[in-house]
Amino acid sequence: MNSLSIDTMSVSFALGEVLGVLLVVGGVMTLIWRLSGPWRRVSVPPRPLPAVQLAQLRAKRRNIVRGVLALIALGGVAMAASSYNPEPRAADTDSARSHKKPSDPPAGTGHTPPKRTIVAPKTVEGYRLMSDQEAVSHATPAGDPPTRYKRWYYDSSPDGESDGEPDGVLLIDTVEWDPGLAAEKRRESLTQELRNFFAEAKAREVTAFPAGPMGGRLSCGYMPTEHGEVTVCAWSDATTFGFLPLADVARLDDAAPIALAFRTAAERRS
Repeated sequence: MNSLSIDTMSVSFALGEVLGVLLVVGGVMTLIWRLSGPWRRVSVPPRPLPAVQLAQLRAKRRNIVRGVLALIALGGVAMAASSYNPEPRAADTDSARSHKKPSDPPAGTGHTPPKRTIVAPKTVEGYRLMSDQEAVSHATPAGDPPTRYKRWYYDSSPDGESDGEPDGVLLIDTVEWDPGLAAEKRRESLTQELRNFFAEAKAREVTAFPAGPMGGRLSCGYMPTEHGEVTVCAWSDATTFGFLPLADVARLDDAAPIALAFRTAAERRS
């Protein structure tokens, strides 16, 4: 999975936004101070004034401008503070909390994500795991470079009457066997990981759904393939990234709970 855009949910991006707001506010304040110079200095008094009254008038105008600048500064600081809403890097998220929001603080460097075992469930929501013999024509050829995902093929035909084509493909990657994924999770947020995946898949109508008890993020969309458009759901947490294309499900609202069931059955806590 390649990084296709800037992670707009990262801490560095949020700090950049804060700095940008403060720079704009500082520029406005500087401009107001310079443009108000002749007015503050009373360069053209309305009438001849004694020195004491002229000094008092200048002090009064300076205080007015300073008050305006103080209000602008307070407003700018409030705006900058409200714009700071980063999401922690994927590796720092607590994958055990599905209700965790992007604004929640990272778990910290001392946080140890729960260990889990990846297994291929034999049946999930009416889908049956295809045997090696059935799936051999769809598997990656032995001569090809190894892929980062472990994958399993599923059929949903009733009574086992398969047409030979899988109706679902479960693909899961973890940091335990993929250093590249571990590096991505130390660099990017969960939101950015999913954004990159769906952008690379050229998916449309990508929609977020509850991630369930395993935590992290779950989204689904429509992905074009050689055999037409299919629904695809992808999920990410602190240690894993998985996705599930489904050729026999037309609605995203139907695909999301199926993906959640596959994820829960395949990623077992140890």
